[in-house]
Amino acid sequence: MMGTYYGNYNYMNRIEDQRCRRMARARQVRRQKLFLIIGVLVTMAFISFFSVKAFANTDNTADCFGTKQYKSVMIYCGDTVESIANSNYGPMYSSADKMADEIRSINHLSEGEELIPGNYIVIPYFKTASGY
Repeated sequence: MMGTYYGNYNYMNRIEDQRCRRMARARQVRRQKLFLIIGVLVTMAFISFFSVKAFANTDNTADCFGTKQYKSVMIYCGDTVESIANSNYGPMYSSADKMADEIRSINHLSEGEELIPGNYIVIPYFKTASGY
């Protein structure tokens, strides 16, 4: 028996409509979760691809010579910045004078400043991946 409260709608039709709306909402939520997961996976794939590609680039000249590192060298009697640069000259410098200029810059030395025997001076060197 249909009451005036329900109008032309009976109780079973309302229950069926509610069930259909719940199912549609559940499908919508599942679809949103799926798109979110796919978006995260695609983003991770792009990030990993481009980061591997950036690290795999072997055209850099710095890779040929290794990484720039620093070491301290003891100063002996008669040593000058130029003599230390000549004895530790590496392939990354066009001349020993360029290395001497960098040694002066690193150690805050002026052009004619004398080195004190027994002290240490910091010099750059390049270490290759093989360790030589």
